[in-house]
Amino acid sequence: MSIPVLVVTNAYPDFDDSYHGVFVRKTVIDMAGRGWRSHVLVPRIYRGSLPYQECPTHTVRRFWFPSSQKLLIEYDSPPLLRLTVLLANGLLQAVRIARGQRCRLVHGHWAMPAGLIALAAARLTGLPFVLTVHGSDWRIAETSDGPARRAFDIAAGRADRIMSVSRQITDSLLGRGIPQRKVTTRPMGVDLRAFGPGDSPRGLTVASTRNLLPLYRVGDLVRAVAALKKEIGGLEVVIAGEGSQRPELEELARGEGGPAGTVRFTGQISGDEVANLLAHSRVYVSTSPVEGSSVSLLEALASACVPVVADIPPNREWVTHGENGLLFEPGNSGELEACLKRALTDDELLARSAAQGPATASAKGSWQGQIEILDGMYRELAGDKN
Repeated sequence: MSIPVLVVTNAYPDFDDSYHGVFVRKTVIDMAGRGWRSHVLVPRIYRGSLPYQECPTHTVRRFWFPSSQKLLIEYDSPPLLRLTVLLANGLLQAVRIARGQRCRLVHGHWAMPAGLIALAAARLTGLPFVLTVHGSDWRIAETSDGPARRAFDIAAGRADRIMSVSRQITDSLLGRGIPQRKVTTRPMGVDLRAFGPGDSPRGLTVASTRNLLPLYRVGDLVRAVAALKKEIGGLEVVIAGEGSQRPELEELARGEGGPAGTVRFTGQISGDEVANLLAHSRVYVSTSPVEGSSVSLLEALASACVPVVADIPPNREWVTHGENGLLFEPGNSGELEACLKRALTDDELLARSAAQGPATASAKGSWQGQIEILDGMYRELAGDKN
């Protein structure tokens, strides 16, 4: 007999090949194997996405709000009116599901706005509340002194348990007065059933698997490669991702002095295709100056790539400069170019990365470990000791 759970999230795949919130879908599927029947509630972003799906392992209900066909992350500033409608309609639907399905607990992904909906629904139905803080929600709260910070503090402060995806976020939560006993630090993790070193020879391939949005600064990589390709023959850069900035980045790659023929844009690719790309790539690059805990980086470590990533606290949890990868100052094209050159030519660094990366991902960042921890949280709060 499955135990029903309400899962409120900002993101869930809108279509079969969508990448948006794919890890939420994967979580509820794997949790079903441990006896949990998740009822997922998510804002309906696109007119073409289904309002309701009955899946073998879970259900999905998408509720209406005036999205303007845009993800929340794509707005330059918080769309307050749209968010107000989202919160009101989301709460109404959350309470209906929690009561109608006799859910035993509520799990919110992202403190805002999903976490606020989940918290309110939990309080109105008397259910325990689990919150996963992913990074973007925490970052907004950290850089704001207004409603966003207060909303984050309310959702996090009143959660019964919190899954924090990085040490930096955990330290911030503890600094806000949240008791240590409530907070568990664990990244969403990499699925070691899919990602591994492989046994094929690696050419001079550089892979980027981040979304093509201004936030992630993928243009820095394109510009760095423009100069580097003159020094390293046979260099290939594969940018596997989708987003509003793709036309601009493709134009940049075609521009005068740009790395024409060196950079290849694949668009969004499947998880299996990402695993295959990383298994054949020598270098993984992330130019993003902001992270919670990067699943893309963990996938690269598990695949034995040399990681070249921005020098920010979440990345320093996984990469030691010159030991198992390279760090560069975000936005510093000179440093990025130098790190890429070293990663492509330093065979000793490649050997250390290949030896340490998979072991690190397995010990501290496996998807399976995260699922075990979440299952334990659920059972503790729902009163199920099996």
